[in-house]
Amino acid sequence: MKRSMLFILLLAVPISTVFAAEPDVTILENGLTVIMQELHYAPVVASVISYRVGSRNECGDILGISHFCEHLMFKGTEDMPKSRFWQIVQRDGGMANAFTSNDVTCYFLLLPSSRLEDALMIESDRIVNCTIDSAEVVSERNVVHEERRMSCIDSPDGALWEALGELAYTEHPYAYPVIGYDDNILGYDHNKARSYYETYYCPSNAVLTVVGDFDTEELLQKIDLYFGSIPSGEVPEESIPCEPEQTEARYVEIEHASNLPRFVMAFHTVDGAHPDNPALSIIASYLSGGRSSRLEQLLVETNLVYSAGAWNDGGIDPGMFNIYVTMNPPGDSEVTMEEVREIIWRELDEIAENGIPEATLEEQRNRYRAGEILDIASPLGQAIDYGLSTTMFGNPLHAREQLELIEQLTPADISEAASKYFRRDGANVAVLVPSGEMGIPSGGEREELPTDITEPSSINYEGLEIPEDFLTPPETSIADGVQEFELSNGLVLLIKEDHAFPVVSINFAVPMGSLMHSSELNGLASVTTETMLKGTEDLDYTEFHKRLEMEGSYLRFYSGDEYSSGSITLLSEDVEIAFETVSDLLLRPAFRESDFETVMHEQYTNLEASAEQSFSVAYDSLMAITVNSPSDYRNPSEATLDRITLNDVMNYYGTCCRPEGAVITVVGDVDPETIYNLTEDLFGDWDNPGQLLPCMEFPEFSTAPGDTVISFMPGRVQAVVLIARNAPGIEMPDYPAFSIMNRILGRGIGSRLEHSVRDEQGLAYGVGSWSSTYDSTGIFTAYLSTLADYIPQATSSVINELNRISTENVSDIELRLAKANAVGGQAFSGMSYADQASRFTGLRANGRPLDWDLTYLGQVLELTPDELREAASRYFISGEWFVSIAGGIQEEEFLSE
Repeated sequence: MKRSMLFILLLAVPISTVFAAEPDVTILENGLTVIMQELHYAPVVASVISYRVGSRNECGDILGISHFCEHLMFKGTEDMPKSRFWQIVQRDGGMANAFTSNDVTCYFLLLPSSRLEDALMIESDRIVNCTIDSAEVVSERNVVHEERRMSCIDSPDGALWEALGELAYTEHPYAYPVIGYDDNILGYDHNKARSYYETYYCPSNAVLTVVGDFDTEELLQKIDLYFGSIPSGEVPEESIPCEPEQTEARYVEIEHASNLPRFVMAFHTVDGAHPDNPALSIIASYLSGGRSSRLEQLLVETNLVYSAGAWNDGGIDPGMFNIYVTMNPPGDSEVTMEEVREIIWRELDEIAENGIPEATLEEQRNRYRAGEILDIASPLGQAIDYGLSTTMFGNPLHAREQLELIEQLTPADISEAASKYFRRDGANVAVLVPSGEMGIPSGGEREELPTDITEPSSINYEGLEIPEDFLTPPETSIADGVQEFELSNGLVLLIKEDHAFPVVSINFAVPMGSLMHSSELNGLASVTTETMLKGTEDLDYTEFHKRLEMEGSYLRFYSGDEYSSGSITLLSEDVEIAFETVSDLLLRPAFRESDFETVMHEQYTNLEASAEQSFSVAYDSLMAITVNSPSDYRNPSEATLDRITLNDVMNYYGTCCRPEGAVITVVGDVDPETIYNLTEDLFGDWDNPGQLLPCMEFPEFSTAPGDTVISFMPGRVQAVVLIARNAPGIEMPDYPAFSIMNRILGRGIGSRLEHSVRDEQGLAYGVGSWSSTYDSTGIFTAYLSTLADYIPQATSSVINELNRISTENVSDIELRLAKANAVGGQAFSGMSYADQASRFTGLRANGRPLDWDLTYLGQVLELTPDELREAASRYFISGEWFVSIAGGIQEEEFLSE
């Protein structure tokens, strides 16, 4: 093994004092690069293995095969059948996922630190031993084909990005969608997948990164044991065609069955290691970095467009600088897309001529510096950063070195970069125009449809070991160490001190939920929170948000059913700014008429945007049929928005936003005494209103014997199906049994629904279930996303599984696995400061003890298979399902069946 430590000279104290120590880097004899960083603040480890292979490595008829191989990597090995992978992750209480980009394919596992060796076993096995069974290839073709239809055809954003790639690139494979085209996907076979896998999946083309609670020397020995004997592999020398210089502007326009027009302006720039990349990154941050950014001020806050953003690709090869704009609905737009593009051009020309003013540039440096630190303030964040930086640029500290270069930028550097790349003869403009129905595109042939429901094979648990210690609850709660204070006005303050990161997370809640106002004014809670975010009498919208955003942070504040909540995560040195912002938000909102009008305009456009999404349409319809009366329906509509006035907003705020019932939670690098004094200074004079807090009116579930609603969305090829029943509330005796039953049924890829509908039958890309609960009531929802033609078979398969779990006991091993998952998952509830703060706030706002997690675990570990079946049968009544379907359904065909 070659062992080295990487060191860099950090140029400014703010950088060197807040970043973690440099990681330990080792290269095994077979070429595997190993990066390790100890981090002991939580009993968690993140394992990330990244391969230098993505869509840039593809050509000919195998476009998209990098992404396809990513799917096959979860299909098992000879020693680890496909279901075993997910069983191990579930048993450990962990999480796993993967992604493919133009440049890399990345797999990550997040596990309790005591289970780290499982990650090494899994990754060392599948790097060389994937079975890539022919039957699995055929099944997964259907799944990936559904994913493409959902993400690239039905999605207006996906369709526009695909059009842009084909327009902007004439030679380089960045032109192609990462997922490939229909013909490519349907043409994959065992030989193509096996050949590609054996070419690129090898130690010499991989980077293994582990960050978390472990001992470096001990871990390195285990890594060498698991990976050291694997052959190095021979990856062919890269031969990626260079993109010729663009000499004239390009334009393409597509039609799509959507509601909102969109366009993207893109310019060829540089790769992520180029000296100009830092300048382009800062320009992107200046243009679209939050609510105080230039595009927000010029376009969004003025109601000229719905949304706007900018970013620079910065990949292995030269990419694009992108400016993406979503317009308002066609009948509600004050400007044309051409006029918006001219506004953008004027801003780009100004940057090219004068750069960014030095004072503003310094603000951007501060913002970027803090943002980089916040992005890696968790084991998984650090592991992905190190892994991708090394895989793409050969340096785990690439992001830090980019930050060093940003520190040195001058206005002249910004001007030079903008002049060089933002040229009118180098512009690529792709436009999406809403249209009527959209036909299935060419290459849309699909696999032969199943003719009836396939009885799935049972999940194989043979050989899965679940030792007794996996079923032992932790002796401590993540709430241990939390200090609780209550101010004289009733405000509750929770503080948990931890100094692993120079970061603090603040979460807060006020008793201002949507169930506290009349359903005649659905949307009022959201309108109120958004109007509060517009600033104070002394600070307008931009100034209000600029305080935080120039420190690399931002304020979130949104309404919920029972309370409205918000959050801020930022460097601990800036905690006073965060508290001042929250104080201004809750105590001193301006409620300007102009701000209210802007918010209402946004709310109406939100309805249009939601109506583009099959899931949103299906969910809205489901909520309408599952309530017992119209007054229980709580989703906003155009009619309810029409009734809301600024006076309604101010009265609702004045009645509900109060210290009594409010909670502020602070977790991280803080001194509790300082935080208490700050809270007393800023919130101690906050008075409660004279009137009582309105009672919440919880919706009652329908007493009808089921119902079905179908929303036809012409032009779509995918559909979403939602199936609902009532469920127990979190305070009801059968809640633990129902929640664990649901975990077995539909939570995760190893669940029964995933196994039956996706894995065995290939009927859906996404399938699963969740339960939403209040104290005494709830609603269970199973979901699937599928090709419209598959709806009858896929829906029947889901309902079969619902009926089966309510009439037959789960096996002992299934229940034991679910219990182990609940125990192991306890470690992740405290993985980040933000997670902890959110959890504590939610528990306290709902009146539950902070160590509720241990109480729940104790109840779960006592459950029996009989109790799970009884809980399911109490709510799952065969034939009385509430079903909502939305998407590309042929109305005539569906109604005739």
